[in-house]
Amino acid sequence: MRVEPLAQSSTIDVELGGLAADGAYRVRARILSLARYAPRPIIGGTVRFSTPSDRVRTPVVAHATLAMRGARLVAVGTGATIGEATDRVRTTLRRQLLDLAHGRRKHSRVDDPSTVDETPVVVRHVTRMPACASPEQAVLALDQLGQEFGLHVDATTGREAIVWRNPDGEYGFVTERPTLTETAAIQRLVLTGEPWLFYTDRRTGRGHVAHRRGDHRFGVITP
Repeated sequence: MRVEPLAQSSTIDVELGGLAADGAYRVRARILSLARYAPRPIIGGTVRFSTPSDRVRTPVVAHATLAMRGARLVAVGTGATIGEATDRVRTTLRRQLLDLAHGRRKHSRVDDPSTVDETPVVVRHVTRMPACASPEQAVLALDQLGQEFGLHVDATTGREAIVWRNPDGEYGFVTERPTLTETAAIQRLVLTGEPWLFYTDRRTGRGHVAHRRGDHRFGVITP
């Protein structure tokens, strides 16, 4: 196997998302060390960190990319700390690089950075909730529809929001969400085991919900 060094002009951009002030250097060093496994020069990459809502038990999510000539690898990892999440995505990227070097994996196209070996089946549909609702109206609509969660537009802010009901019958609202592609949102569901994820779709700029369906497929709800 012929392994090429990291290109001299390569950069790894790290976005800590306010989680730490001095961790970027360590994260960058961990990802740069993957150069020894690369079958072709690595042009650059990114590592972004975020913290999902309080519903998610795992507090730190890392989303990493590595770009090579004509290809881009993507990995998502979770952990209790930035270091643990970094190690998870590094392990995934290392496996992808080794598979690529040995011809066991076709590289992802730059415009299709999927890391799932078998592409998940995604069913897309428009929300059944009211187009615009106050918190009280959203709770009433959720009960009438018999759903555990619902995507609606908040009548006060004019932005998408989620109303959801926990196992104890209490209601909650989610307005803050990460900005992700649909593929990254599905990957995060796979990693965290959560039933649904509220996110801002990178393509449309609107709030979408990725969720697990009862038929082992994934759904994406749009406004």
